[in-house]
Amino acid sequence: MELYFSRNDIIQVSATTRNSFKVLPIGKKKQQKMVVGDATGVIQSFSLKKGEVVNSFKHLPTGTPIEAVCLGTGQGQKDKIFCSTEQTVKGFNKKGKEFFKFSSNLTEKITSLTVHELQIWTTGEYTYNMFNDCKDKHFYVANDRINDMKVVNVISEHEPNPLLGCQDHFVRLLQGSDLYYEASVDGPVRSVHKVKKAKDQPQKQVLYATSGGILGEMHLDTESVRRGWKMQSEAAHCAAVEVMNTDLDLTKDGVQDLIVGRDNGLVEMFVFDGPKEPKVIYKRSLNESVTSMGSGFVTDGSVEDLVVVTYSGKVIAFSQAGPDGQVLGDEKTSEKMPNDKKIKLLRREIEVLRERVEKEREKYSKVSDDLIAVNNTFHVNDKFVLDPSDASYFLTVETPMPIFTVALQSDVPVELLEMDSNVAILSVSPMRPEDGNFCIATYRCQDSSNRLEIKLRVVEGHYGNIQAFIIPRISPKTCQACVYRIKPLCLQQRVQKVDDKKVLNELKITGSFSLAEMHAWVAFCLPEVPSRAPGDEVTYCFESVLLKTILICKYKAGEGVFRSDSITTLAILKEGITKEATARKTRITLSFDLKEECVTTFMHLMDPKLQFQLSLTKKMQMIEALKEVKMQEEDVSFLDPSYLEILENADQVEKLFKQQPRQLEYLHGIVKDLFIDYHKFKGSNVKHRVPQLEQHLNNYDLEAILQFMLMPGNRPFHTPCVWEDTVWWTRVGGRSVDDDDEEEEEQEQEQEQDDSKPLNAPAKEDDDDDDDNDDVAHAFGAVALW
Repeated sequence: MELYFSRNDIIQVSATTRNSFKVLPIGKKKQQKMVVGDATGVIQSFSLKKGEVVNSFKHLPTGTPIEAVCLGTGQGQKDKIFCSTEQTVKGFNKKGKEFFKFSSNLTEKITSLTVHELQIWTTGEYTYNMFNDCKDKHFYVANDRINDMKVVNVISEHEPNPLLGCQDHFVRLLQGSDLYYEASVDGPVRSVHKVKKAKDQPQKQVLYATSGGILGEMHLDTESVRRGWKMQSEAAHCAAVEVMNTDLDLTKDGVQDLIVGRDNGLVEMFVFDGPKEPKVIYKRSLNESVTSMGSGFVTDGSVEDLVVVTYSGKVIAFSQAGPDGQVLGDEKTSEKMPNDKKIKLLRREIEVLRERVEKEREKYSKVSDDLIAVNNTFHVNDKFVLDPSDASYFLTVETPMPIFTVALQSDVPVELLEMDSNVAILSVSPMRPEDGNFCIATYRCQDSSNRLEIKLRVVEGHYGNIQAFIIPRISPKTCQACVYRIKPLCLQQRVQKVDDKKVLNELKITGSFSLAEMHAWVAFCLPEVPSRAPGDEVTYCFESVLLKTILICKYKAGEGVFRSDSITTLAILKEGITKEATARKTRITLSFDLKEECVTTFMHLMDPKLQFQLSLTKKMQMIEALKEVKMQEEDVSFLDPSYLEILENADQVEKLFKQQPRQLEYLHGIVKDLFIDYHKFKGSNVKHRVPQLEQHLNNYDLEAILQFMLMPGNRPFHTPCVWEDTVWWTRVGGRSVDDDDEEEEEQEQEQEQDDSKPLNAPAKEDDDDDDDNDDVAHAFGAVALW
């Protein structure tokens, strides 16, 4: 079934937050009113009358944003409006009169709100609170951030239960102040939604959505959770679902349809077909984040509309229409509001706005003669997430007004990738690593775009910050900086379960550290780790989005055990933890259990990617020559079939290579890191053999590379116990090279002249002492650091 919708832009308000819009119930008239709160603290109610916006009430701005808006669910409360701003809950009647105000003692701002008679359910960043008659009754602290909350009657019809969607991949059901049960999902839970219960359905149906764009279903009862369908829309890759709605039956099949709004501006409508996953029947892009959604008789009293609110404050109604654009069931609309009258109204509104702008400019010009504007704040909606499909990061910047330019500065090496959706002009400045600038780039937006998407690739092992400086098209020009942290193991993704039956290397760390200290060290190295430890003993599982290698972290006070089938992952983790422990002057002891077969397994995982990139690079090198042959020869059938295939797919090959121009170099760097890390754990220095490895990689043969990498007889380190010296822990593939390279080369030359002399030997008379150090290097069982 093909659906058609007519768009009607109702009103423009200031920037909005999630769940800050509601449609009031039907009153004396069938046409319904709407209420919305914005970032300036204004809450207003309005309706449409003959196509014009009529305000029921509009409060003055307070300067503090409206975080959440809800309608009361108790008896006589369905037309009562409740909103939260900071730690305060206010109540208004439908005429805008404030009848309730509750200033809580919370330290976090209230982001989710539900009111039923005298009961108020609220959530902050980490805490859940339930108030009864303005008195604190229940309290719960989640292990990670709470992104959404809904109140459902699962255990008892008389006592509702809060359902929390959390950042740590869990949906949690609470009973009072205690956790009743929890269910894990495939990503950070961005939103949860309660579906109205059917008469023959004993369980509660709940929908959830993750930050990665996955939609799923759960059935809740008093004993357990039963999982239903799960899906991910290909068109909405890496786009989180901000809001869901199941109040409309657009297909008229007697079953309510699912409508979702995503943070990339995509609105999707799904139809249910039994217990199977729903199917997309309609989608439309609004080019900016969707923050709220509602439904009702808004534009006319005969047809239900879908109302969508965007981040910049647009309130848009979508009415179901026919193929000709005529709104269904609304034949009288053209008589009520002709197009020429609409045009006149819009022109009149534009003139009023122009007069206001001129007045404000006059005021500013009088003041700006003596004073200079230095502060003109604006809201920024940004997101920096990992894209598992190609092991890259996705940066989205959005402002309520059009963006003029965005400047990027990075103190870690990054590679900017091209995107079809990004039409901004990119200018890249030369790198200056000596000043800590590995990337300086500027994106200049041509059109009046409120949203900019940037894709970039980072290298594991580097850690630092990426800064985005956003300059909107406003006067006077101001800039706002947003900082994004790149962690050492930035390509690891948190998962619930891994195959721990694999052959795994093990890194064990012991010492006089507390659980909080070890948790802070792990959070420094790995993404998706909450700010506080969830218990006395913590276990986290991670998976590499690039090669699907795994990492299992299990730690408690005084001990941490890390297991992985990637030696490089453990090496990076050891670097990060030892650096943090050294900074805190905490003594730790490290021991290793290295498995040689993990090198073979790792290289077999790399083999398909290397083969593909080598083939792609060779094809790219031949395209120009083959095109020239084709221009000179009318018939090219004499060419080898493989060459003809390259000519036929030349556009696709160029597109793939353009998307990943340095991918082969990047993969070679990973192999070199593995080579160095493996022998580093063995107590040997193999930096002088890296050029030979490069030759093997260029003349690719997996068996020859494995034989070379596992070849014994490399030089031992002089003092392997001194882990503060990071000379041999530098990354030749992708990570930074140490500043002391010249000194190391001189040391290597001395080593070649006299293999019996340890590296960095101060004098011949100290040879006996250095021999003892060589014995330690070969023993290499445990390492102490303080």
